[in-house]
Amino acid sequence: MGIRDLVRKENLTYEDAMTIRKLVDLPGGFELHYGMFLPTLIGQGTEEQLDAWLGQALSMRIVGTYAQTELGHGTFLRGLETTASFDKLTDEFVIDSPTPTATKWWPGGLGKTATHAVVMCRLFLDGKDLGPHPFVVQLRDLETHLPVQGVEVGDIGPKMGYNGVDNGFLRFDRVRVPRAALLSRYAKVDRDGRYAPPPKANAKSSYATMVVVRADIVKYAGEVLSKAATIAVRYNAVRRQTAPEPGGLEEIILNYQQSARNLIPTVAKSYALIFMGQTMWDMYGRFEGQRDSGDFSALPELHATSSCLKALCTWVTTAGIEVCRQSCGGQGYSLLSGLPSLYTNYVQNLTWEGDNTILCLQAARYLVKQLHAILAAHRGGRPQPELAQTVAYLAGTVSDDPFLDVSRQDYEFHDLLSFEVLDSIMAQRCLFVAGQALDNLEANARRLDAEPKIGEGAAWNASHVIMVKLAKCHGWLLLHRSFHGKIESLRKEGKVSDASLRVLESLYHLFTISHIEDSLGDFLEGNVLAPSQSQLIHEATQALLLKLRPEVVCLVDAFAHDDYSLNSAIGAYDGDVYNRLYEMAKGSPFNDTQEGPAWDDLLKPFLTRRGRKAKL
Repeated sequence: MGIRDLVRKENLTYEDAMTIRKLVDLPGGFELHYGMFLPTLIGQGTEEQLDAWLGQALSMRIVGTYAQTELGHGTFLRGLETTASFDKLTDEFVIDSPTPTATKWWPGGLGKTATHAVVMCRLFLDGKDLGPHPFVVQLRDLETHLPVQGVEVGDIGPKMGYNGVDNGFLRFDRVRVPRAALLSRYAKVDRDGRYAPPPKANAKSSYATMVVVRADIVKYAGEVLSKAATIAVRYNAVRRQTAPEPGGLEEIILNYQQSARNLIPTVAKSYALIFMGQTMWDMYGRFEGQRDSGDFSALPELHATSSCLKALCTWVTTAGIEVCRQSCGGQGYSLLSGLPSLYTNYVQNLTWEGDNTILCLQAARYLVKQLHAILAAHRGGRPQPELAQTVAYLAGTVSDDPFLDVSRQDYEFHDLLSFEVLDSIMAQRCLFVAGQALDNLEANARRLDAEPKIGEGAAWNASHVIMVKLAKCHGWLLLHRSFHGKIESLRKEGKVSDASLRVLESLYHLFTISHIEDSLGDFLEGNVLAPSQSQLIHEATQALLLKLRPEVVCLVDAFAHDDYSLNSAIGAYDGDVYNRLYEMAKGSPFNDTQEGPAWDDLLKPFLTRRGRKAKL
């Protein structure tokens, strides 16, 4: 509520409110109001609908959420069971939850906060199922906050983390809403019950809302991982362990090779994710401009890219937080470090707004379709199809020498510090795995006597593992290219010193080369690298770690996370770890009394019993 009052008092913009919300960093019941309810209204509402709801939503006179996931269905939108049937006599839709599995489940803010929701329902006209459509439905009375007639709503109970958010359940018992409740910017139903579908070019316009949310998740991933990296690097730069000789000064943990190998690449990943988030938002911004003029041609690439990156970036961030936590030893297990809470408040990103495995399969479907079109054109002697920028490398499948043949070169360390060399290595790994994926699909089709359908069917379902791997490889290529592209943009802008650019370049090299080292089997299996070049990759990684060790504390300081937002006894800027740990521990509510809350009822009677006899 404080944010709302500040926005009103200072006449701040929606963007200002979002910045303040992220700075406060205390998740609560308003997350989906800002994150999905408002974007859905803005993206899919007509002018009349915006006049009716947007002002109230922006001023917080109504609070919204987004109810899509059900007990029985999540990512599979066509399987949703909540229905919206049009009643021509009353000019109303009847919203209903016909089965237990139709219960909406998980929406943030739904439990006790939201007054309204965008509810995804299967639209029925004269008994014909027209698929999922968004409806704005009032859930609670604006005066009493009690559920309106026919609505059953509540909280789903404690979770692994993120318990400041009241995730809820929702059921409808033939709730009537006006025809105007259907968000109708693209699909419409008139008074006579006639359906006007969205133009074919933007038939999947409803994906735009999910795309913007996934783009935001990609952007947020770098922010979260950079917090964990800041805490762990600062602690490891202060903490000492084991003297190299009797009586000598104990060594700083970050100077140990394994600690550096754990944490400095994590810092590099943080930068990569931050830059990728900026790139993802730039991509979405270009799409928005095209969409407003009725051009949805960029949506398939944007949907595939956001799906792939949402999955990969949240996996990288979740794993990275845990690496940071383990790198802090016992203190990483303490809530006072800030790391356990960072993990439990973030890990749900692996699942919400699309399960990561499903999103990888959606991205792989796009990639395999592009590859299939390239090969079909090549075999038929036709011109190659026009490819979107993010997948243009796939044309290398049929091109003569599109990339450097790295495996045949006698490279040295300095040769690896070339974008052309690293890009060839990363792109060729993708091409190899893409070829494997297509071969695997066709082999499974023959084995199962099925059609090699892309995105569905028995052969596709038997090829999931390689398809998920393809999406991950594609995502790593995008991260690698985005990191390099951002450095070049900074160089052109001239706002960053040459010395800082050199450090960023070394960090970019470490990001890509350490990933190659972590996934060396892929590059060897695809003959992208020769076995004899493995040692070069190992040596390059170690050389870059040594080069970046003196810079790494400054690199995390550059994230500019203040002590308040980190909320960590071991990751504060001044490095005063032990005094802060001691003071924060003394401030625990458990230490309000010396005896503790169990003294009178349990511990005192136990310790002061008389006449106790030892039993042998």
